[in-house]
Amino acid sequence: MKKTARKSFLSALSLSLAAGAVVVAAPTSADAATTSFSDVAPSLDHHDAIMNLAARGILQGFEDGRFMPDMKLTRAHASKILAMSLGLDTTNVKDPGFKDLNKNQWYYGYVAALASAGYIDGFEDGTFRPNAPMTRAQTSKILDMAYKLPLEARTENPFTDVSSSAWYVDHIRTLVENKVTKGKTATTFEPNANVTRAQMASFVVRAENFEKVANIVDETKAKIRATVLEEGTVEKDGVKVAEANYDTATDTLTMTAYNLDEGVKALQGTGLFSDKLPELGVSSIRIGDGQLIDVVNNRAEAKQHIMDTMAELLKTPADTSKGDMVADDIKVTLFGHSESIEFWEYFNVNLHVFAGE
Repeated sequence: MKKTARKSFLSALSLSLAAGAVVVAAPTSADAATTSFSDVAPSLDHHDAIMNLAARGILQGFEDGRFMPDMKLTRAHASKILAMSLGLDTTNVKDPGFKDLNKNQWYYGYVAALASAGYIDGFEDGTFRPNAPMTRAQTSKILDMAYKLPLEARTENPFTDVSSSAWYVDHIRTLVENKVTKGKTATTFEPNANVTRAQMASFVVRAENFEKVANIVDETKAKIRATVLEEGTVEKDGVKVAEANYDTATDTLTMTAYNLDEGVKALQGTGLFSDKLPELGVSSIRIGDGQLIDVVNNRAEAKQHIMDTMAELLKTPADTSKGDMVADDIKVTLFGHSESIEFWEYFNVNLHVFAGE
C-alpha cells in the first residue's frame, strides 16, 4: 500500500510542476519620434537612450541642432538628469550647504534634491564643484544608490582596471549585475574617465528600466506567493479529501491529501502545485537542496527529476497521525525571469499524504 501511495502521489506532483513559463515582459522605451539631433544617428550605440530622455525633456540639445554625445558631462548637468529621471521635488529643497552652491544657480534645486535624498556628495573641502566633469566611478555610485539596484554576493568584478579594494568596486559590480553597464570593453571600465552625455543617457535609461522591471517582478512574486499560500479545503461527496493550511508564525505551508485518489488529484490544482504558477512566470524549481530543475526546455527530464527528488524526501513516519508518508520542512524555491532580470521566491512546505482506505 505504501509503495502504491508513493507512486501515485509522485505522479500527481510531477504533472502539475513540469510545465512551461510565461515570461514577464520588460517595459518599452518612451516614444521619441518628435525629437532629433543632427549628430545622433540611429546607428549610434546610445541613440535610443538619448532620444528617450530627450522626448521626456530630461535631455536637451544645443541651439545649432546638435546633441554633442561625446561631450564630458559636468556634475551640475548630471544632477539635472538624475533628479528629473527620479522625479524628485527640486523646488521644496533643503540647502545642502556646499560652499560653491547658491540658490540663484540654475542647477541648485537638482543638486539640493539629490543631496537631501542621500544620492550625491560633495568634496572634503565642502564644495560640490558643479562644473567639474563627472567620472564613471562617481556615476556608478549615484546610479547604484539612487535606483536602489540589488547586488548578489556571487557577482564578480570583470574589469581588470577596477581594484577589489577600490571604494567604487561594489557600485560597479552592481551596475554589471543589473546590466546598467557593459564597461568600456569586456575587461575595462575606466573608472577615472569622464562620463559623456551619451553614456549618461544609456546609464540612466538602463537603470530606469531595471526599476520598472523590478516593480513588475515584485507584483509577480506577490501573485505567486498568494497562489502558493492559498488556504482551503477540498471535499468530495461531503468528505474532506485535501486541504492546505498556512502557518504565519513559521511561514510554513502544509498540504495534506487524505486519500490517494481524490486527495492527490485535489492537490494538483492548489497551493504549490497550482496550475496557475506557469501562467505567473514560474520557469524552474528547486526542491530542498537539490539541483535546479528546468521545467521549460526538457519537460520529460524535469518530471523524472521531480519524481526522484520527492521519492527521497517522502518518508514513512513512526507516528502516522500526520500521514502515511510525510515530508516536513522542505525548502522549495520557484524561479522566474523577464527579459532583463531573474527572480525567485522561497517557500517552506510540509507534505502529508494518507493512503486512505
